[in-house]
Amino acid sequence: MEWIVDIVGPGFAQATQVQDVLFDGRSAFQHIQVASSPMFGRMLILDDAVQTSERDEYIYHEMLAHLPLLTHPAPRRVLIIGGGDGGTLEETLKHPIEQATLVEIDQDVVTVCRRFLPFIGGGGFDDARTRLVIDDGIEFVRTTSERFDVILVDSTDPKGPGLALFSPEFYAACTHVLAPDGLLVAQSGSLLYQRELTEMVRRHLRTVFPVVGTYWAAVPAYPGVLWGFSYGSLRHDPSHVNRTAISKRLTTIPTRLYSADTHTAALQLPGLPDV
Repeated sequence: MEWIVDIVGPGFAQATQVQDVLFDGRSAFQHIQVASSPMFGRMLILDDAVQTSERDEYIYHEMLAHLPLLTHPAPRRVLIIGGGDGGTLEETLKHPIEQATLVEIDQDVVTVCRRFLPFIGGGGFDDARTRLVIDDGIEFVRTTSERFDVILVDSTDPKGPGLALFSPEFYAACTHVLAPDGLLVAQSGSLLYQRELTEMVRRHLRTVFPVVGTYWAAVPAYPGVLWGFSYGSLRHDPSHVNRTAISKRLTTIPTRLYSADTHTAALQLPGLPDV
């Protein structure tokens, strides 16, 4: 057996044992691997960092998608930046939206995931409401004339093709393509080992959004398990959503983890210094 080692930052790395490497190749942007793990099943690995796994993908994707989509009272048009594995797209399409636009810079990620990890995206890429755009996410938001109710930034860490998606210029451009009551959520790293990343994202969001905060989920395949998501909203505050309203809307949205209870709990950062 081999080990995939993800160097998270100074003084810390996470290693995951793998049995078989099912795909190993390089795109124009990054090193792409699909491997099977005794602990996590099949995993997508980009530049030696585990992006998602068969065992726990639903945790990350449900929390990234449903908390903002149920904070907004009636989302109709959703923009997903990154997320070429299709997991965030699948969760988004559980809502009664009109269109989900997924902008992924690397076509090879989509192709590999559809072949080796089809259970993550389900039928999302074949849904009539889906529009797949192969493009640079920051270039898309700079140039589009469309407007979206919710933007979900499902990016890699701030290196390689994911670097620009953490810039203040990107978040500023996003405000121009959001509807007047729109909101954005972005994955913002490990709350234990990448706190400077979380703080940077929040700092950049505050320059353009009046409502900013962070919530979390326990994602076992990710470094430190406690994973952060940061939001910027033009009007709606996730911490002020009515629990009864969430539960009512969820009667038609199947989830394994996300609920009105997890929505509330996720906004309470677990025993960490204030960020």
